[in-house]
Amino acid sequence: MDIPLMFYTASLAVGLQQLLDFEGDVKETFCRDFVAESDRYGRLVSVPLCPNGDNKAVTNSNRAEFVELYVKYLLDTSVLRQFEPFKRGFFTVCGANALSLFRPEEIELLVRGSEEPLDVATLRAVAIYDGWKKNTSAEDEEVVAWFWELFGEAAVKEQRALLSFITGSDRLPAMGATSLIIKITCLGDETQRFPMARTCFNMIGLYLYPSKEALQSKLWRAVVESEGFGLK
Repeated sequence: MDIPLMFYTASLAVGLQQLLDFEGDVKETFCRDFVAESDRYGRLVSVPLCPNGDNKAVTNSNRAEFVELYVKYLLDTSVLRQFEPFKRGFFTVCGANALSLFRPEEIELLVRGSEEPLDVATLRAVAIYDGWKKNTSAEDEEVVAWFWELFGEAAVKEQRALLSFITGSDRLPAMGATSLIIKITCLGDETQRFPMARTCFNMIGLYLYPSKEALQSKLWRAVVESEGFGLK
């Protein structure tokens, strides 16, 4: 049985899974009733999961029902009072039929983002450039090539941090990477300064660093030590 509780508390999810998988006498071994324990302001309270639940023992035949009711209580019933105001506010902003266009997992993807690597190749293909030598293609500039190499080689977490540094968001638009135009500008020969970003314009400015290592050091320090419009 798939237990979504794993995302809530791993130890409890493991315990419930062990209950489901146990091959012996569940009633005699676990000695549980249809009751959930809830912490209320530091006090442990027993809450029946069904009518007369405190007198209904968990057995081999009904343990699946017990786990289902337990998970529903923790993830749904116990937080209903707090969730309802959020639900009303959410549907006030995202009402109408917009949500009917998405499956639940797609909405989750929009809210929390993906753990997949970014499509750096597509971002590079649609990028634009400004301030570079007019007698050569900006993509032929070493600093530009190094930037895209560092972007593509980075781990997913660092890729998203860099994307956030440039655009203000760590995820791609709903229409995909082709709809995000990153602008890369040349800031000049000063190599002791850090790259600069203007999130309102999806723009990053790079200096003409003498090596890939120099760019790498300056770029990631700028990304790590900045957050949004201010410093950490």
